[in-house]
Amino acid sequence: MKLSFIRRLNWMLTGVVSVLMLVSLAVQTNHVNTLFRPLIEPELARKAEVVGSYVVAQIDRAVALGFELDKLVGVDELLSDALAANPDVKYLALEIGGRLHAFSGTEEARSGSRLTVADAPPEGESPQFLDTVLALEGNEAARLHVGVDSGYVRSAMNEVVFDLGSVLIVAILLNIEILLLVVGSSVAAPLRRVTAVMKQAADGHLGVRVASRNRDEVGELSRAVDWALDSVQHKADMTASEQAMTKIGMMQRVVELRFAIFIFSLAEELTRTFLSVYIKQLFEPVPGLSMEMVIGAPIALFMLLWAVSQPIAGSVSERRGRRAVFLGGALLSFVGLVGSGLATDLIQLIVARCLTAVGYASVFIAAQGFVIDATDPKQRAQAIAMYAGGILSAGVCGPAIGGVIAGQVGFRTTFLISAGLALLAAFMAWQVLPRVRAAQGKSSRGLRLADAVLCLRNPRFVGLAVFSAVPAKLGLTALLFFLLPLALDDQGVSQSWIGRVLLLYWLLMIVVSPMAAKLSDRSGQRGGFLVVGGLVAAGAAWVLSMPGSLGTALAGVALLGVAHAMLGAPQLAMLADVCVKERAALGETTVIGMFRLIERLGSVVAPFLAGLFLAHYGYAGALKGIGAVLAACVAVQLLLSALFRPRPPADFPQRTPA
Repeated sequence: MKLSFIRRLNWMLTGVVSVLMLVSLAVQTNHVNTLFRPLIEPELARKAEVVGSYVVAQIDRAVALGFELDKLVGVDELLSDALAANPDVKYLALEIGGRLHAFSGTEEARSGSRLTVADAPPEGESPQFLDTVLALEGNEAARLHVGVDSGYVRSAMNEVVFDLGSVLIVAILLNIEILLLVVGSSVAAPLRRVTAVMKQAADGHLGVRVASRNRDEVGELSRAVDWALDSVQHKADMTASEQAMTKIGMMQRVVELRFAIFIFSLAEELTRTFLSVYIKQLFEPVPGLSMEMVIGAPIALFMLLWAVSQPIAGSVSERRGRRAVFLGGALLSFVGLVGSGLATDLIQLIVARCLTAVGYASVFIAAQGFVIDATDPKQRAQAIAMYAGGILSAGVCGPAIGGVIAGQVGFRTTFLISAGLALLAAFMAWQVLPRVRAAQGKSSRGLRLADAVLCLRNPRFVGLAVFSAVPAKLGLTALLFFLLPLALDDQGVSQSWIGRVLLLYWLLMIVVSPMAAKLSDRSGQRGGFLVVGGLVAAGAAWVLSMPGSLGTALAGVALLGVAHAMLGAPQLAMLADVCVKERAALGETTVIGMFRLIERLGSVVAPFLAGLFLAHYGYAGALKGIGAVLAACVAVQLLLSALFRPRPPADFPQRTPA
């Protein structure tokens, strides 16, 4: 049962709600402009008067002590200090007899020894600065000018609009997640349960029942099916029926688990925009290591433990059950996030981040294992795609929300909010996941060194994993999670804007990934997608290194999102093509686990490599260095592809020229 109507219903409801939200955003924007603009402009004038009155009082005091006004020294320093304490003030100028005696601020407000703010602006243009003039006591020829950017109100209003736009995007994605949960658990999952029960009954397992508790029309349908089965049941295979009912019940919980994974992923994504900046604030000198290398250590250790813990947690979940590992991982993450928010030095933060990494690895591998347990092989790809969709949605929502929250309440409080989300996800999983062991009776083992040796002996696997997957993770971690937030923060960009910049990457991943996957399947040229994607990622690093404003950052992040969207699906599809013998010997799950483990080494190396480049070459040089590494990996990948082309099957010998 494809349930296309349910999918159409989801998209229809999402579209209606999105339009309503868009209209609401337009109304709120207009309301903010009409309501708050008249209130902000007088407040700016009062702020200028307060700042100017403080400076005037200092100068009047010096004059009252007998100093001559035109011979006062240190006035420039006084103006500079007042300006530094009030960044929204653009200039302070002491004017005596029409000529500047002291000045501090933007040079655009003056021309030589006179102020230009009194000049009339060109026709049709508003003045660049709002100039407030304060007279000095006992000297009519002396005046203090306090200038505020006339565009400050407009930029403040635009900031509100951008925040509302980010909230709109997040609200739409959150609405999709809630609709998937509500419609899926109330309509789609019960209908799938009815379908599964009817199929089991057709196979002779008459002991199965829908057993729905819903009081709606779907519940009425379920009870009607149960009454029909009661009336025709004579002899049922109860053992098979119990197994079928267990499988049907697990399948119903996959939809509900997606929302728990979304909430849990959101907890980590909230910290993406400021994590490297937060680490920088806790920096303490370490002998023999640069500041950039020390800042990269917590991120690298997080990625390393995440990679190493996944196969271990997967093996434990096979023996102890998915539920126990999920809950244990969520609680570890809760403790780690709380510890990150309360850390007072770098050592405490590293310990807390290590706990968080183990927790995240445990949660994701347990959730993925439950999805595999609960679905039939024919439905498994769709179920895993739905599970991964929750992670991608969190990647879009997290940076935008986290940037706004961090800008309003600070980094530490944002970590505590993340910890609360991790605890909420644990509570949801506690209700969704079955109490029994999900994989009893299965034999499992973790990755072994022999598996790695067997895979690494395949040069095509090496070309794919080491020179395509590893650079993709290296670029993501080094550029998006490490260098870019630090560079933008160093330029004075707010946390809200950093969150919006990172938001663009995940949006493009969501939009472009399905299209890239479809095109790669149709063309069959997966190697070409990997080469083009790798080169675009290298180009993104060079764009990010260019001097400029947020425009270059947005362009570079957009290119990186498109590049990684082109790499994702073709990599996994190509893995099946290049590892035929390895999959036969080790099994598909082991080969994928080996591939994922090697892939995450890129995330481990990235902070150290980026920190090394940053310490020696600065932000622009570090970004270019990462781009050069990505380009070199593409070159090696092409070389390996040329040297180790797949041999044609023996049944189809190559033609020889006549």
